[in-house]
Amino acid sequence: MRTLLTGLLLSALALPALAQGDIKRPTPQAPARPAPTPERVLDLTNSTDTTIREVYVFAMGANQGQDRLGADVLPAGRNYTLRLGRVAECRQVMRIVWEDESEEVRALDVCTTQRLALTDENRRDIAVRNDSDATLMQVFIFPRGGDPGPDRLGRATVAPGGEFRIRMRGFATCEVTVRAAFQGLPVETREADICQRPQLAFGDATIPLREVQVTNRSAITLQSIYATTQPGTNWGPDRLGADVLAAGASFNMRVRSQECRVRVRAVFQNQREEVREGVDICAAQPIVFQGARRLALGSLYERPIREIYLSAVEERDWGANQIAAPIAANGTAEISADGGCRADLRIVFDNGSAEELRNFDLCRHQAITLRPGWVTEARE
Repeated sequence: MRTLLTGLLLSALALPALAQGDIKRPTPQAPARPAPTPERVLDLTNSTDTTIREVYVFAMGANQGQDRLGADVLPAGRNYTLRLGRVAECRQVMRIVWEDESEEVRALDVCTTQRLALTDENRRDIAVRNDSDATLMQVFIFPRGGDPGPDRLGRATVAPGGEFRIRMRGFATCEVTVRAAFQGLPVETREADICQRPQLAFGDATIPLREVQVTNRSAITLQSIYATTQPGTNWGPDRLGADVLAAGASFNMRVRSQECRVRVRAVFQNQREEVREGVDICAAQPIVFQGARRLALGSLYERPIREIYLSAVEERDWGANQIAAPIAANGTAEISADGGCRADLRIVFDNGSAEELRNFDLCRHQAITLRPGWVTEARE
């Protein structure tokens, strides 16, 4: 009996232990993964009247990165879907560049904005006129005391007497500082109210604008031309601008001046300079620049001479034809060449036949009569 009670008691004591062994402990949960950043997409509509050339979307303070349009453009009235990728930061900067060089920078929330229409509502057009006689290279318009910002001409320049329309977008300030840079002249700075008067004129339109033809009759390209009424070495802007005047070519030089008499300076590609004092630009007479050495020619040939070339012996080619019209019998011409005394001369008749005189002394022979046997005579 005692043995039975002892067994029952031991079994009862073992039951809680067995029950406790059957209880499963909870499995620890892994931390939840954050949701992936969604692909940001922006449907852009160009509701302006100008093609959009470039669009940039970037984080504040970061590099603007690549143009979101790539090789495309967004014409006026068209739509374009910008795929911005997985942008984690909602607040972005958007920079838009139009085909007319105007641009706008604005803040953009890419998390809440999926559609955006760009309009001309905040566009301001400013007419620019260049009444100076120098090319207008840059124009900066900015709030007084602020940063000059971009050049409002973009890639353009405004020639003397020319006009240009500046388009400013997202620019609300009326009272501004205007800074204009001219070719060869000091920078001009002024204050303006572009709301009350959206026009900017540079120079004085009341001063007469004189025009005179300049011709390069030398065999060397004319690199720069200057004209001024002032004494000294301050010649002002190069009247050719970014161009040059090739041998035999002409151009119309414009000078805004109260006076008719000006000083003219020509600089050739070989660095030779020629200065003319007291040139009358009101006389309607062309300004002709010859070479350093001149040669007078008279023709006794019955056949017309169609072309005449004169070049220094060091030159590899003949250069430009130095007569504008054929020379008939008893006709004359004056031609020129740069360089030393030794020169080569070539004449071409109307039938294409030619005669040449090589390596003759241009300093000794300043006049030659063209007639049968002239080549032998000039060599003596």
